[in-house]
Order: sequence, then structure tokens, then C-alpha cells
Amino acid sequence: MRKKQVLVVDDETEVTSFFRYFLEEKNVHILEANSGRDVERLLQELKTPIHLALVDMKLPDANGLDLLRSIKQSCPSCEVVIMTGYSTVKSAVQAIQAGARDYVEKPFDDLDDLEKMIDSILEQTSVQDSELALAADQCGIVCSPSGAMAKVLSIAGKLAKKAINILIEGETGTGKELLARYIHQLSQRAQHPFVAINCGAVPQALLESELFGHEKGAFTGAARTRKGYFELANNGTLFLDEIGEASADIQVKLLRVLETGEYMRVGGEVIHRTNIRIISATNRNLKQEIEQKRFRADLLYRLEGVKLVLPPLRQRTEDIPLIARHHLQKKFGEEYDIAPEAVERLQNYHWPGNIRELINVLNQIIAIHECRLIREEHLPRYILDSSPTRSIGNQADDFIRRETEAFIKRIVDSVGSIEEINFEYIMQQMKEIEVQVGRQIIKKGLAELNGNRKLLSKKLDLTPRRLRYILNEKS
Repeated sequence: MRKKQVLVVDDETEVTSFFRYFLEEKNVHILEANSGRDVERLLQELKTPIHLALVDMKLPDANGLDLLRSIKQSCPSCEVVIMTGYSTVKSAVQAIQAGARDYVEKPFDDLDDLEKMIDSILEQTSVQDSELALAADQCGIVCSPSGAMAKVLSIAGKLAKKAINILIEGETGTGKELLARYIHQLSQRAQHPFVAINCGAVPQALLESELFGHEKGAFTGAARTRKGYFELANNGTLFLDEIGEASADIQVKLLRVLETGEYMRVGGEVIHRTNIRIISATNRNLKQEIEQKRFRADLLYRLEGVKLVLPPLRQRTEDIPLIARHHLQKKFGEEYDIAPEAVERLQNYHWPGNIRELINVLNQIIAIHECRLIREEHLPRYILDSSPTRSIGNQADDFIRRETEAFIKRIVDSVGSIEEINFEYIMQQMKEIEVQVGRQIIKKGLAELNGNRKLLSKKLDLTPRRLRYILNEKS
């Protein structure tokens, strides 16, 4: 049996040497590269596929994200693990979004976990997909396997086992608490408490007591000592919903706990230590809140180890029938369903209240009409009167399709008879038009981003070399 190939990319010889000895008993062939140039050379000379690539995020002449794309392009089946030491966790998350299997932080503190991850890739025994599906089902998350929500769940699942705080952004009703429970379920803290508090639902005067607890007699009505949420969630996960509603005083106290891991109960003198993971959520743009002096930048830095953005329901219309049927059958019974024409109407509505609004509509229909099959005539008038939801991407697709068809017609109509057509010349000119369109899009992007080519490359998913090629610059 041919040995599986493992590529280790790091400019530190100690790291490549470590993996050479770490993997020597696993019957694999080790390829080593100390630079981006080495990687490009290896990929050009590659005769057999690479099964696993361990790639440092920052090399003297290359970026780990660019190498990830190059490796995936040359060997699509290769699993890539990003090693991050110099870079931030946010950069590693970008790598996961770009197709990396996982990331590990240097120095490697837990060699057992590192070995388990490598073994699961080499032996193809990973049960990650089934674990994610089971956790989603247990938390009540319903989505199609290839939609926008599935991508969020995949990334969240990979981050769940990492020791980082997570900020979830999303509109009201998108399921931020469900996602937080999903992350907790997949984390190393799953056997410990998950405690949730809505910072906007508790009066600010009482929020400090709710979070940190209070001693007997600390204030009027404090008849007994009470544990706070930080104490109740110890070793587990604390979910701070609507964190943007917290007052300036609470923000200061939260920052201190996140920095020191210590707090005191209201009216107390004893310092308590906490070991929890913070998952916070907001429907506000916290960066704008910082500009308006309503939120602390240093607190956001602590909360946003990684940010996950939940798509609104109007951007995941393929999930609407799945969510609707799941809710109907779970709440009312297996015989409840929704007719196809009613599904289409629901998908055309823009859902400002998202999943919460959808569920409320379904409940109201069942209560009012006492039906087991929801039909189009059962839907509220405002849904029936709504125009089809069209995303910007769909509108762009329609525009490109219309303009392309009109352009093709003009070209065909302008040429003479078949005997007069220079077919190769016309096709060559069409290729030139394609190049010019790409060039103009890149120039437009550079103008919008003040010439930031690195950022534009990420946004367009192009390597810097490809971008220069399209601009007709020497690479």
C-alpha cells in the first residue's frame, strides 16, 4: 500500500523536525517546505496527491491563506490544517472559512489532541459531520445541508472545542441562543452548565447582582446570599444575550472579570475566581456603538475572540419549508404539514422577525383555522400581498443574464453570412472582452478599497499573483 503523504510547511526547522519524529510511526511520507517558494515548487513537481498539509500561517515570503488556496487548487482532496503562532485566531478562522479542515495554536500544548486530529484525518475516521448534525438536532437548529446556515454551523463546530470567546451577531429572531447552545454542546465544557441571561431584559440596577451574585443585606430586599450567573456557570458556558444593552458600569465590571477571572458579589469582600467560556450575542453593530461612545472597545476585543454572523431568514429561504415542517410536527403532531403553494408564499415574504416570526405565524394559523394542512388561503393577508424576496445576488444574476443575452444578439445580428464569418477572430475578441470585464471589476474594487490589494484579493478570492495577471502586470 502506498504511503500517505503529509506536507509540513514552516520556516522553523524545529517545527518540521518535530513533525518528522512525531509522525514517524504512522507509516506516512513526510514532505517538508520552509517557504512559500518551496511549496510552489513541490506542487509543480507533485506526482502523487498530498493527504494532509500542516501549514504555518505566517512565512517570510508567503501567507498561510494564499498557500491554502494553492494547495487546494493543486490537490482538492488534501486536508489543510493551519498552524498559528504569530497570527491571531481571527486569521485562523478566515482559513477555516476558506476551506481549511482546522487550526492548531503553537506551541502545541496538548499533543494527545494534536495526534487525535491527525489520526482522524489520516485514517478518515472523523465523525465530525455526524456529531455536528446530532448537536444541531438536539439544539433545535434546522437547515439544509448546503445553505448559508450550514456553513455557519460547520465553522462554529470547528471553533467549539477551542478556548476562545465567541460573539454572535444577527438580527432579532435568527436563533442566536440556539447557536450558543450548539457551540456549548460540542465544546469540552458540554458536561458543565450552560447559563443564559438577556442583558436587555434585566433592569440595569439589578444586572450586576444577577451576574455576580450578592451577599445577604447587600441592598434592600437582599434577604439571603445569592449566587450569580458567573458562579452558576463555573467550568461551563455563560451566554450574554443582547450584550449591547449592558450599561457602562456593567461593561467595566465585565471587562475586569474577563481580564482577571476574578469578581466579588455585590456587598461582598471575598474574591471569587471563575473558569467559564463567554459566548455573547447582539443585534446591534457594536463597532458603531463604539463610535457613538455607547460600548467599550476594550470589552469588544475581549468578547470577540471570533465573530459569527447568523444570516437572516430572507437569505436562507431554502430552510423555510424545513423549519416550518419541523415546528409543526414537533409541536402539533406528525400529521401536520404545509402545502407547496403556501411554502412558496412564505419564501416570498421578507420576514423582519425571522424564525421567531415564522413560528408565531404558524401557531396563529393552527389556532385560528384548526387545520392540519396549511394552505395558501390560511396565510395572513400581509404575507399574501408581499412581493417576492430578491437578494442583491439574484438581482445581479438577472442583470448579467439580460445584458449578456442582449449583447450576444447584437454580435450575432451584426455579422454577415456564414461564409463571411471569421469564427476564430470573433471568439478571440470575446475572450478579450472577458479579460476587460475582469480588469474593470478589479479597478473598481481598488478604487473602493483605497488601493488595498491584499483586502481585495481576499474579497474576490483571488491570489495576489492572479490579481496582477488580470491587471496585465508582471508577476
